[in-house]
Parts: sequence; C-alpha cells; structure tokens
Amino acid sequence: MHILGHLILLGACAALLGQLVLAGPVRCKPNTTGIPMPSDFKRYQDTYQKNIKASLGTQGCTSKNIAARKSWDEIDDATRLDYIRAVHCLAAKPPKTDRSLASGIVNRLDDFTYIHINQTNIIHQSGYLLPWHRLFLWQIETALRDECGYKGYLPYWDVPRFSDDQTKSKVFDGSMTSFGGDGAFVQHALEQIILPGLVIANFSLPRAPGTGGGCVTTGPFAAGNFSISLGPVAKPVIDPTDKYGYRANPRCLGRDFHPGSSKGVLTWGNATTIVASDSIKALRNNVEDLWHLNSHTFVGLEAADPFSTPNDPVFYLLHAQIDRLWAIWQGQDLAQRTFAIDGNRTFLGIPLDYAPNVPPSLATIEDPMDMGLGWRPKTKEGMPMTEGGRCYIYE
Repeated sequence: MHILGHLILLGACAALLGQLVLAGPVRCKPNTTGIPMPSDFKRYQDTYQKNIKASLGTQGCTSKNIAARKSWDEIDDATRLDYIRAVHCLAAKPPKTDRSLASGIVNRLDDFTYIHINQTNIIHQSGYLLPWHRLFLWQIETALRDECGYKGYLPYWDVPRFSDDQTKSKVFDGSMTSFGGDGAFVQHALEQIILPGLVIANFSLPRAPGTGGGCVTTGPFAAGNFSISLGPVAKPVIDPTDKYGYRANPRCLGRDFHPGSSKGVLTWGNATTIVASDSIKALRNNVEDLWHLNSHTFVGLEAADPFSTPNDPVFYLLHAQIDRLWAIWQGQDLAQRTFAIDGNRTFLGIPLDYAPNVPPSLATIEDPMDMGLGWRPKTKEGMPMTEGGRCYIYE
C-alpha cells in the first residue's frame, strides 16, 4: 500500500480510537516532556493572547471563529496523522505553476518551493522576512485545508522546549506521527555554500557537518515514502545552466541534524529576548541572529538551503514558530507594533543581479510582495493575524 493509503488508514483508526475513548470517562494529562516554559516568557504570551482576544469584533475574525495554532507536541495523534496525510495529498496533486518557469516542478508542494526559491534574495535579511512568510504559511495552511481536507490548523515546532535534544520532540521522534528523524550518517566536512543572485561574487555561508547527511530513514517522509525535485540551490559550486535548481532533480529528503545549533542556542532565554525586544529593529535583528538561521541549520541539508528549504515539510512548522515569536511581540502593543517594519528591500541591502530594478533601500508597508501565482499583496497585508481573511492565535 502507498504511504498515503497507510496514512488514511492510520488516521481513520486514530479518529475511531478517539471516539471510543471519549465514550467513557477520560482524564487528560498535559504533555510534560521537554523544558517547561519559564514564567517570564509566559507573561509575554499571556499578554499577547489577552490583547488579541480583546481586539476581536463581532464580524470577520471573532472569538467564535478564531483558529488556534498549537504545538505539534500538544495536538493529538489523529490531528498529526491528518496533517501528514494532507501533506502527502498535496505531493500527489498536479502543480499550478507554469512548468515553463521551472521544468522540475512535479506537484503542488513544488509550487511553494518554487515560489520560495524565486523570492529568497528578497525575503531574507530584509524588511519582508516576517510579513512575507506569514502570508506564505497562510497559503500552505489554506491549501492543506481546502485542497486536501485537513481539519486542523498549522502547528508549530516547539523549538525551545526541546533545545537540549530536539529528537525528544514529537516533531522528530521518528514515528509515523512525526516528520521523521535525522538523515543516515554520511561522512562529510565543513563546506561553503554560495548564494546565487547577489551582486557580490561568490557570496557564501558556512555549512558545518552534522550527525546525518543522507536520506531520512524513519517516519512518513523517509526514502521510499517521499521524494523532492527542485534544488538544491545554495551549493559549493553553482551550475550556471541551472542557477536556481529549477530542473528536475528527483531524490530523497535528506537531513543533517546539527545539535550545536540548538543546545544552548534555541533556548527559552533567547526566545524571551526576542519577544522582549524594545523595537522592530531589535526584534528583526534578534530573530535573524538568535533564531532564524540556527533553526534551519539544526535540521540541516534541504532545510538549511535558504532557497529550496520548503522541500522539507518541517519548514512550515519551523516558520510557524518564528511567526509565533513575532505575533507575541506584536501582541504586547497591537496599536504600535502590528505594522512596524524594519529592513531593506533585498538580502542585507545587496543589489540583485537578476532584478536590477529592485532598489536595495528600506522596505515600506506599501511595497508589493510577490507570493506567486499572480498574488502581489502589499506588505501591510501580511502583518495582522486577524485581518485579510486570516484569523488565528497561537496557543
């Protein structure tokens, strides 16, 4: 039976089990694994939740229809299985992107990877990082629900809770209700990966070796259950005939866990520093310096490629955590912070060799953002959590 069939069967069994359990007396125990949320972070979260709820009206996004985005470690197995089934469902659907733009696009998931590759040098280390990815997460959440019947909402990877050992999280425990574990170990060394498209010759970032380096071997996205096509893009040597990895390159999903990017780094202390930032400039710098790159680096390989990182389905949970931190920061003062922006229009303000008309000056909330498939909303449309069709709160 194909993996999608297994997941549908498992999901049905889990749902039935849930119904049977609910038929009798139930004592639900909270999940106490991992490092508990400290009181200082909880104060910021409580204020955010209180202020979001107080801002709701009687039409549009209301207290009755607001969705809760929860930690993957706090949702039940039936919901986890339904989410994984929906991801595989998108992987089985034809793409909507014109294949003349990228011949390697195979399925609906590749639409999202292509969009991200296409915008990478504009949406990272720039003023668009947070609003662009907020809309991107909403797009995938909507596709999972509307196109594949997922009943829940986008979960997040509870990163600081498991900073000492991320494999203790249900995100990476290797079970069929997880995203699988590390890749198979492959001997490899430190390398420099080049980021194409910047008007700086061979601009590169270091990629340290981790504990994997090969195909994921466990869970629903292991080799044989799941494959990817686009990318990689950031590599030690760039192929000038396929600069952005748009040609088909069918392969397994690989990971290369780097524990040093998590332990002592992706901590509650750093998460608190982010939500306690006193300005949008400090917030953005703290997200970039303390969190964003490190969370991608921990997962490694596909997830650590700044361009084609959505190839790894855990990308969306990773960025939901970042969106959560931004949401909590905004929620301390919705009037002053919802539309606050800081940063340039390109990666570190560097001109782009393929888009000379994109000014590397400061971004504004009136700037259009390219979300793919013809959607070009203004930046300000990607900033509220409870407007423009979005209606969610992080729990």
